[in-house]
Amino acid sequence: MSDARFTDWLQEKTALPGLIGIGIYAPGKPTMMQACASGVSELALENAWRCAAETIPVLQFNGFPTGGFRFVFAQAFVHCERRPDGTCIGICALKNDKIFSPAQLETLLAEFHAL
Repeated sequence: MSDARFTDWLQEKTALPGLIGIGIYAPGKPTMMQACASGVSELALENAWRCAAETIPVLQFNGFPTGGFRFVFAQAFVHCERRPDGTCIGICALKNDKIFSPAQLETLLAEFHAL
């Protein structure tokens, strides 16, 4: 994993409409996060990603697959996905197909897996 590639990629995504925040975690490396909406602090994103990461062992212990999972809220969702090398992405976006479509999510995930 090239930290520079991930950092550049995160910076490119900040202007996507409906994207609230995005974070990448790779084992043994510092978490990279990017707030994409005004009023969202990196501290809030850091706490959200930490909580999502803490969920993975619980899901695994109970036999749930952890290659990808999603938390859905009234107005937003957090989608987490893991690559075979253990690198994880967390994407927080508005739950509104007119602003942030499923196709945009799939594009982000495909780009993440290609990095």
